Amino acid sequence: MVKTKGMRKILLSIFIGAFVSSFAEDKPIKTFTLKEAVAFALDNNTNVKNAKLGIDETKARNLEIITQGLPQITSSIDYTYNFKKPEMPGLSKIFSDTSQASTKIYSYLASQGIANGDYTIYNILTQAANNSKDQKITFALSHNLAASMQLTQLIFDGRYVFGIKATKDLMRNARLSHQMSEQDIRYTVTKAYYQAQASQEANGMLQGNLKLVDKLLNDTRAIFKEGLIEELDVNRLELIQTTLQSQINVQNNMAEVALANLKYQMGLSFDENIILKDNLDELKAAVVQDLPAQFDVTQRIEYDMLETAVRLQGWDINQKKAQYFPSLFGFVNYGWSAQGDNFSKLFKKETTYYPDGDSRSRSPWYDQGLLGLSLKIPIFDSGLKYAQIKQTKIQQLKTKNSLENFKNASQLQFIAARSAFYAAITEDQNSKKALDLSEKIFKTNTIKFTEGVGSSFELVQSQTDFSTNEIKRVQSALNLLNTKADLDKAMGVK
Repeated sequence: MVKTKGMRKILLSIFIGAFVSSFAEDKPIKTFTLKEAVAFALDNNTNVKNAKLGIDETKARNLEIITQGLPQITSSIDYTYNFKKPEMPGLSKIFSDTSQASTKIYSYLASQGIANGDYTIYNILTQAANNSKDQKITFALSHNLAASMQLTQLIFDGRYVFGIKATKDLMRNARLSHQMSEQDIRYTVTKAYYQAQASQEANGMLQGNLKLVDKLLNDTRAIFKEGLIEELDVNRLELIQTTLQSQINVQNNMAEVALANLKYQMGLSFDENIILKDNLDELKAAVVQDLPAQFDVTQRIEYDMLETAVRLQGWDINQKKAQYFPSLFGFVNYGWSAQGDNFSKLFKKETTYYPDGDSRSRSPWYDQGLLGLSLKIPIFDSGLKYAQIKQTKIQQLKTKNSLENFKNASQLQFIAARSAFYAAITEDQNSKKALDLSEKIFKTNTIKFTEGVGSSFELVQSQTDFSTNEIKRVQSALNLLNTKADLDKAMGVK
């Protein structure tokens, strides 16, 4: 029986169904066209997910830059315990001329608004000055607790200005990275889909050939038993059968690996059961075989990324130069503090009783507030900023060189990909002619052999040629699809 094209399609469908059914025990089978496989990968591939997260990360980074120029409020609580109180010389040392101590003490208190004409206070201090001599005194208490809140506002900083300007290019770079990741996934998934489908179709063709050889072998054995042919004719067909079985085993392994690679690129679990709906003929029909004559490097995402990198490095240079300029901040601070010999007294009101029977209750907490400006003027840094600016300028020059090199390299990539695609079209056309001729020869030799007028050698040779050309036909179709994918990538097709 001669195998026809319709029979090959039926056998191929049977093989694909049998191939995936061996894995379909509990999990449902998923079917994917090439377009569906790419769409699934764009949602589930890890690299694409990370690229999307990169956009969110850049948004957060830009927010960080913006908030540096907005009001900042901080609070602090400080507690100290003076296990060794700070001391100073006695009053006799402060007022070295004890004969005039009273006058000095009173003048000092009056200048501070403390005495207010009341000699009681300065008399006490005068007596203390006379008695203390060179004794040490302390004005610190054991426990100190302070709390404060401060609002700070950036008024001017050149680094902030250029940082804000760079946020637009930072976001652009993140989006370009995401687009680049999606383009790479489309490319890898597309080629993985082609390879997986080609491996399955090649295996299906080998299976179809094996079925045909099995039938020829059975018929030949029957004829041999009747003594109409030699045993050599049977042996030749048995050799073909063994060779095909070996090829099928190899192709099975290749198909399994190719399908696993496709699942990996798509972000599928390896134990998922999938069927590829688009065959090679359908995929080739969707390929536009027009050869583009012009190449526009600006269509490449890498070109935009390099240009953006140059601009970002320019902003970085300006930001580092701005470190030479002054920066101005404004601030408002309000705080509370308390002191006491015992920690518990920091949170209790203290009542003072006077001889006349009056009393006063007061809190241990005292508050204070202040506002001001802080101007920071860089003067000398031993060349630190100069070195930083020099490094960034060199990095920018390297990026510009990479951009120029990319223009030439991408042009070369386009020329090579276009040439390979043109050669693949010719190869595909020739492989079709070779397959048609080998099929016609095999069909003729089969008829001649079954009618007893042809030799088994011619039949075996024509079958081998036919099988080889079938595989070459699959390989040429795969090569055509792959070179078109390479050409699309070289052109920057999104």
